[in-house]
Amino acid sequence: MPGVGVTIALGVLCAICWGLPDVNLARAARAVGPLAVVVGALLLGTVAVLPGLLFVDLPDWSTRGVLIAAAAGTAMTFGYWLGYTGFQHGNVSLVAPIVACEGGVAAAISLAAGDDVPLAILLFLPVAVVGVVLSAMGSGSGGKAGATFAGGAALLWGLVLVLSAPVADEFGVLPGFVLIRLFALAVVLPFALHARRTTAWTKDPWNVLAWALGDAAAYLLFVAAADRGPVAVASVLAAQFATIGVVAGVVLLDERLRRRQWVGIVLVILAVSAMALLGA
Repeated sequence: MPGVGVTIALGVLCAICWGLPDVNLARAARAVGPLAVVVGALLLGTVAVLPGLLFVDLPDWSTRGVLIAAAAGTAMTFGYWLGYTGFQHGNVSLVAPIVACEGGVAAAISLAAGDDVPLAILLFLPVAVVGVVLSAMGSGSGGKAGATFAGGAALLWGLVLVLSAPVADEFGVLPGFVLIRLFALAVVLPFALHARRTTAWTKDPWNVLAWALGDAAAYLLFVAAADRGPVAVASVLAAQFATIGVVAGVVLLDERLRRRQWVGIVLVILAVSAMALLGA
């Protein structure tokens, strides 16, 4: 299928950009709180990509596209909020794989809506999802609270991933990305102003910046991947940031994994490798 190979490459790059700074995200959420990180990361990440609009044609606006972008931005805000709260309370090696189930949620919605996915690749999507679930079956302080918040984030982010593709179709990849993020900022700012948390992220600027840049790059890559090929494939591949996040948590934060989590990581790697080969 045309576009599947590009979708796979972009999806893998997306997973790397989301997975590598997971440790920075956890540190920032614990230092300044989830709401402050939502504001700081959305603001810095959006500002970082705004100059790119100078090099693309601005699209014609459509009511349908704006409404979908508003829904995606709203879901994104609360998805971030719940996810960052999960990282505040739970280990990276536990929270990241649960949040990554967003890929399975998005894939299920997309397939139910008739997304066209090659059968050979379709066979490996559930393997990747099972791998993510096994990776999530860890333990640690704040495990239950972290897992609960992460589960809510996965559901909302699954919706965000599905809604991102039609926005890109309406406005183009970069303008669609910026529009969704601007809606997300518009939703979160009243909460931050009420809680006096709009500038609290400056107390830990480097961790927030590291996460903001990685997150912005990852989401932009996902929008591009979903625009070129099946959303189900892009979503599951992007969700493999969990594997990177788990390893980062083990290496940098001295978190420990159970045997079944290592089995999950191996399944994820095998599934992603198989889909990359089949879609090349």
